[in-house]
Amino acid sequence: MEHRLGLLLSILLCTASASFAQGFAPTFSGGGVVPSLGKGSSQPILVDPKRFQMRQSVTISAMAGGGSTLSQSYYQNSMEWKLSDPLTLHLDLGIMAPMSASGPMAQAYKPGAYLVPAVALEYKPSESVMMVLQYSGMSSAPVGSKGGLPWR
Repeated sequence: MEHRLGLLLSILLCTASASFAQGFAPTFSGGGVVPSLGKGSSQPILVDPKRFQMRQSVTISAMAGGGSTLSQSYYQNSMEWKLSDPLTLHLDLGIMAPMSASGPMAQAYKPGAYLVPAVALEYKPSESVMMVLQYSGMSSAPVGSKGGLPWR
């Protein structure tokens, strides 16, 4: 598992380096206006506001059935970088926190926060073709306990 994650991160870094070398990042012009994407600019891709998007969401869910109840919350922070015209890097970091459980579900209930990371590299050369390389996982125990990180 560690080898696969290392390989994916290496691929992502090589791709980002290749994009830097090609000079796809724009520079800021006077007055704080960000120009359109073009070659020959010096703005780094990973901090360029025209190439970066971030979204957050919070979900609270409750389930009941079979004499059991379970409630949990889930926070997700999704970040996206447009590395080049057909290439996009997605990074999601989620935290799932069970809030309460009763009945038979209470036996599997472990209080704490669980890390849910995901990394994806999307290649979309046209509207009808898209390839995605993705890694996602969830820790088997709460963060801070043994086994609490998905890459261990």
